[in-house]
Amino acid sequence: MNLKQRNIALIIGLAVLFWVSYQFSFSKTVALKKQYAKLKKEKELFTNISQKLEKLRVQNVYYDSILKSKKISTESSSQNNLLSTITSFADTTNIKISAFNNPHVFKKDNAVFTTFSFTVKGSFSKITRLIYQLEQNYKLGKVISVSFKKKKDFRRNTVFLECTIWLQLVEQA
Repeated sequence: MNLKQRNIALIIGLAVLFWVSYQFSFSKTVALKKQYAKLKKEKELFTNISQKLEKLRVQNVYYDSILKSKKISTESSSQNNLLSTITSFADTTNIKISAFNNPHVFKKDNAVFTTFSFTVKGSFSKITRLIYQLEQNYKLGKVISVSFKKKKDFRRNTVFLECTIWLQLVEQA
């Protein structure tokens, strides 16, 4: 064997030695290092989980208090919430609910538009106070239209004000 053949055999032997050492030790070390990094990230997530849970509990209590202050129930539908709000306001003032129609539901893109229409009778100031309460205090939706009509009751020979209110609620589909 001459010098050139020895050098080629040496290079091939070193290449085989590197390949065998990579297969049996280096590849396992790299895999274990990746697994270690993954477990370390999971450990960081689990160490902060009690703090995160406590923070979520506090947020839940805060949001529940907001819902209670706006008198919005989470168990019932928005139509029931609206009707109970209007009824409680009508009980405290001298207005009457003459009609509460079924909601109109319209879907567009990723939104669901629910429009409620109802009619009340009473004085102008009390009806505007109801509209203000619906918009500002209860946040049950957006008042999109209000129609006032002056009508006469021929049996009793009285004149009264009738107001039809359209309230729209937008939700994501």
